[in-house]
Amino acid sequence: MKENIWSRMLNLDRRWIFLFIGVVCIVPFFLPFGLPVIPTAHVISVFDYIENLGPENAIFISFDFDPGTDPENMPMAVAVMRHAFSRNIPVFFTANAPLAQGMLEAGFAYVTNPESQEYFHAVSWQEWASYREQGVTRRDELQAAWEAAGNVLPANASGWVFEGRDFAKLGYLPYFALAILGMTSSIATQYPEDMNGNPLVEMPMLQEHKSLRDVDLATTFSGTAACMWWVTYAREKIGLPVAFGVTAVSATDYTIYIQSGQLIGQMGGLRGAAEYEVLLQNAGYVEKPDRAFIGMDVQNAAHLLIFFFILLGNIAYFAGGFHKKGALLKGRR
Repeated sequence: MKENIWSRMLNLDRRWIFLFIGVVCIVPFFLPFGLPVIPTAHVISVFDYIENLGPENAIFISFDFDPGTDPENMPMAVAVMRHAFSRNIPVFFTANAPLAQGMLEAGFAYVTNPESQEYFHAVSWQEWASYREQGVTRRDELQAAWEAAGNVLPANASGWVFEGRDFAKLGYLPYFALAILGMTSSIATQYPEDMNGNPLVEMPMLQEHKSLRDVDLATTFSGTAACMWWVTYAREKIGLPVAFGVTAVSATDYTIYIQSGQLIGQMGGLRGAAEYEVLLQNAGYVEKPDRAFIGMDVQNAAHLLIFFFILLGNIAYFAGGFHKKGALLKGRR
């Protein structure tokens, strides 16, 4: 029997569909659509909370994910890092697993890469040792003295970040839930040194924030239930404000903790990261959104194509009369 256009559509080789999906996923990287992303209340609450902090405060950014959820978790961690650095908020970086420590290094390297636009120029602990010896440790005084010494911020840089003053990479500890519990009493007892072997007790940011009780927010980015360790061992024990960045598939699991007041908000999946990037742009911290925003173009294009194929398949099914043939076969049984 000769095939008509409807039967050809229903029998379309799946390899053509894979090809079309591949094309629409590649094109937005080179020709971004810029489809609008409207921030939701859960993401706005996290942004607003950090927006009200400054150099006298401190936050934790915990990289609690591995490469498997990197596409979703990394952009949101990077966005919060940019926000904190833009406001000169001291940041403690931690990780709940050895692979997560690698994610920490990758995220920090991305934000401080001189080859990228709007990067933050990192100054190591050793580079500003002479200023500490002179007692110059306050954030504003340190930057003024650093630039007075002839250090010029590159044109494409967003600002300076001083190790020990603006950030401390604490990294991974085994039994991380117990490490969180221990930090409610003292950060230095859990981490005598940072990942680079620098003594924490000498760092100005640790002298001002000796335990989690002196910290203003913990943000955890995770693809597992490990993010709940921060609620269990920090939020419920000492009342530390906590915000989540989780994969899209698990975002709804934690909505009840926002409703109960145990979380100040959360970012869910790539969409949540893109929303935070839009908020950074709206506040003037960046000229344009980052990778998550482009990723949403890819995701939207793929979803629209899938919707188109589903619609086309249904049109072919009913227009070609295949639904009647199916009903006839059932009636003969």
